[in-house]
Amino acid sequence: MKTLIIYGTKSGASEECAKLLSQLIEDSRIANVEVEQPELADFERVIVGAGVRNDKMYKPIRDYLKKQEAHLLTKELACFLCHSKPKTTEEVIVASIPEGVRQGAVEIMAFGGYKPNWVPVSPANKLKGIDQEKIAEFVSKLS
Repeated sequence: MKTLIIYGTKSGASEECAKLLSQLIEDSRIANVEVEQPELADFERVIVGAGVRNDKMYKPIRDYLKKQEAHLLTKELACFLCHSKPKTTEEVIVASIPEGVRQGAVEIMAFGGYKPNWVPVSPANKLKGIDQEKIAEFVSKLS
């Protein structure tokens, strides 16, 4: 199944997660929402992800979800967050992801993330705080 993994990132955690997802999902392509927005008609599955700031997903992804909601709901859809505060993940999902997307997504999961004092992240620590087992679990829940 041809898959688009589109992400928004400020600190780089979402990009790292998108790269890990693309290694686990055959026939996938990653795109930074601020650089490009590939034509959704070219994909059967779309995975949308972003980091969290001030208890909301990164704004370019929130805007993308709102703008593309109708089209996204015609795809197999999943979302991920890079969020270092697991106790507030559910609130972030409700505040950031439109209800239709929340209802239509096959999976929404947080993969951990960078704490603010870790940024900028050095190349040696680029996966620090990211739960790679959660990424594998996320992929296993896709059809």
